[in-house]
Amino acid sequence: MFKPTTLMRYFPGIAVLRCALAVALTGISTNTMAGKPENITGAEMALIPAYCPYTQSFSESRGSPESKRWESVMGKDFWAMHHYCWAQINQLRAMRSGITESARKSLLAVARDDYRYAANNTARNFILLPEIYTRIGETELRLSRNNDASRSFAKARSLKPDYWPAYSHWAEFLMYSGKKTEAKQLVKAGLEYSPNSRVLREQYRLLGGNPSDIVPKAREQAPDDNSGESESPPTEGQVTPEPEANKASPVGRPDR
Repeated sequence: MFKPTTLMRYFPGIAVLRCALAVALTGISTNTMAGKPENITGAEMALIPAYCPYTQSFSESRGSPESKRWESVMGKDFWAMHHYCWAQINQLRAMRSGITESARKSLLAVARDDYRYAANNTARNFILLPEIYTRIGETELRLSRNNDASRSFAKARSLKPDYWPAYSHWAEFLMYSGKKTEAKQLVKAGLEYSPNSRVLREQYRLLGGNPSDIVPKAREQAPDDNSGESESPPTEGQVTPEPEANKASPVGRPDR
């Protein structure tokens, strides 16, 4: 079980110096920047995944009936997901109105490190790994780490070719950057695996394509859904990608 005791556990190497510099510049305390976010509110908890209160470091964690249920859904990798939940909270805080740009970037950098911890400490077949890499890509875009974001979204797509957010977020950035031909090719590839995605279909229309012309490819995985935008496991309190109504722009607020 992961039991962080020092700043080094979270920010190996040069990241420690970067974080310390950000703290000095923004006036944010080290305790705020490292580890579990302080003073988490009920409103924040309502905006992050339903399993978060039962992950490690939260009051209702290991041993409760709900934590055991979530472990049965996700496996032992569930016990690394507290970092994912911390990252979600810091990402929400980073996108608050009125926050300084330096503080925003510091919070996003911490969120990225926590997302990466979750990615690096779960199995390659972990059901939420495509979502985690997509979240990494989102934070990297907001930090202007565009090459890193491209690799993160590509990793998510390679893990689960029909995971539509890994296409839509990067395609939106390409559209914003004026690379419409590249964006159209990417959206087309996404629709071949996830032909019913409303977001991808709308993006394809905006790029001058006709979604009806797409010839779907056989899925490598077969989730129990008909929408193309819902991920397994289909249980009560199911683990799913973000709903389209809450889909974030790569340069806007976080999804959750």
